[in-house]
Amino acid sequence: MSCYLRHLKPLLGELGIAPETREERKRVDLAIRAVVGKSADNPCNEVWKEVKAWLQDERKKHSLMVELKKLR
Repeated sequence: MSCYLRHLKPLLGELGIAPETREERKRVDLAIRAVVGKSADNPCNEVWKEVKAWLQDERKKHSLMVELKKLR
């Protein structure tokens, strides 16, 4: 399971996403991985490194947020 979702609580909260169950967290994790170009096989720390880079780039952050909004 993803080690980085706790760091994204403020962003997910902005989007109205609050994954409570293991299944919901997995769904969010897989959606994030798909957006940033990582697979389910990639270690969590690699995914988090990529997500952090996306959050630093406003265009990429916006793209990530648009895709995550689809989960609602």
